Amino acid sequence: MNLIPILTADDAERALRASLAAARAAGVAVTIAIVDAAGGLLALSRMDGARAYTVDLASRKARTAAAVGVGTAVLAALYKDKPPPAEMMTMPGGIPVLSDKLTAGAIGVSGATTEMDESIAAAGLAALAA
Repeated sequence: MNLIPILTADDAERALRASLAAARAAGVAVTIAIVDAAGGLLALSRMDGARAYTVDLASRKARTAAAVGVGTAVLAALYKDKPPPAEMMTMPGGIPVLSDKLTAGAIGVSGATTEMDESIAAAGLAALAA
């Protein structure tokens, strides 16, 4: 029997705190979305100064990473010269949370450069691995 990994509310809060700390350290205002394996929202924070549209982008990055099981930076490279499937976000900043190669959830960040969004999401992922 295979057991599906679960990203808990406590896990989501830990990842959110680490991502927020990384964003503050970088001096950027972003939105961070944490979703479960099905793309259901577990945690969301829009920092003061983050633009309203970043809520949608961060959520879409997280949902895409959870659905596909790879980071949105990988998808950005794959779909560089062609349109992606509908509803798929192909901008860096979405990172899946994997456990034994199975997707437990994902972290999405929007509001800074795509490189910074990716770095902030990675800080959240690192907090879960610690």
